[in-house]
Amino acid sequence: MNTYCQESENIMIADNDSIAINDMLDTGLLTALDASSVDAFADHERPQVLFFPGPKAVRREAHDVAVALREVLRDYGGGVHGGLLRDEDARSPSERFRVSATPCLVLLYGSDVLEVLPRVRDWAEYAAAFQRYFGPVSRPLNTGARA
Repeated sequence: MNTYCQESENIMIADNDSIAINDMLDTGLLTALDASSVDAFADHERPQVLFFPGPKAVRREAHDVAVALREVLRDYGGGVHGGLLRDEDARSPSERFRVSATPCLVLLYGSDVLEVLPRVRDWAEYAAAFQRYFGPVSRPLNTGARA
């Protein structure tokens, strides 16, 4: 096995989430949600993002989105609240929040959907979308995400 494959396999951990997703959950950048808790999360009138990583088949792509999301959330220093809806918890909420493809980020202010960002995008596109709706960041933007 080549080094690239070994490194790629290390991205994924036992519960099929990426290291970046678990880091955001552990540090409070993301809150794990399900169909019964997403409404209470979205009812807060504040800048928010919902992360729909999708099924196991797209976990590598979800990791790429998670790395970018982690950096953007860090840049906002707690000013944007993140919620995670895993595939098994996201069927009903995905329709409500207009998710048509995963992985996906949904930018919200309260329960209002501001923008839906499906699939993997360039890091700068994520940063631009957050700035468009949530204003300038609390610290200088990174020039790119780290794994």
